[in-house]
Amino acid sequence: MAALDPAGIERDHCLCHPREAADLAFVFGNRIAVPGMAAAAALLFLDGLVPRILVSGGATPGGPGTEADAIGAAILALGVPRDALLLERRATHTGENVTLSLPILARAGLLNSGRIVCVGLFCTGRRYAMTLHHHWPAPAKRCLPVEYGPVRRGIWHLHPEARARVLGEVAKVPAYLAAGFIAPWPSASAPTK
Repeated sequence: MAALDPAGIERDHCLCHPREAADLAFVFGNRIAVPGMAAAAALLFLDGLVPRILVSGGATPGGPGTEADAIGAAILALGVPRDALLLERRATHTGENVTLSLPILARAGLLNSGRIVCVGLFCTGRRYAMTLHHHWPAPAKRCLPVEYGPVRRGIWHLHPEARARVLGEVAKVPAYLAAGFIAPWPSASAPTK
């Protein structure tokens, strides 16, 4: 069994790019880190780095309504105006986050975006970007990870549940590539903070 390489996993899978201007923040919904997801996306908008935010996520266990509604309400509460927010409320997995959002982005005139920021869970950045790249290859993709509980840079490997979560995400990438669910991007050594 190979030795665990936390720094390598963070570099190659838990993508974290410098904050920079983009045409859109694409928020991958969840129920785990709603306040953190909302804060990360809202700050991009409030700092003038993105003009629009799309939140994708359907009804899942753990709360009422949809993931998009929960994160969207938290974003609005942080001062983002309603007309800057797009919601996709049907997705039940990462592929649907993208495929069900593309028509919404088309109606909003955002399919010609040059750069997008993937906002999502810390351990899933590479898979989010690779899923977007499979279905929407044109824009440059950057990742803004949201840490939660013990799933945090530098310490996740010290907590059994966090380690299992991160390693589970790492294992998905080759399986999803083989199944054609995602496209290669990036291969390794993405910029990190």
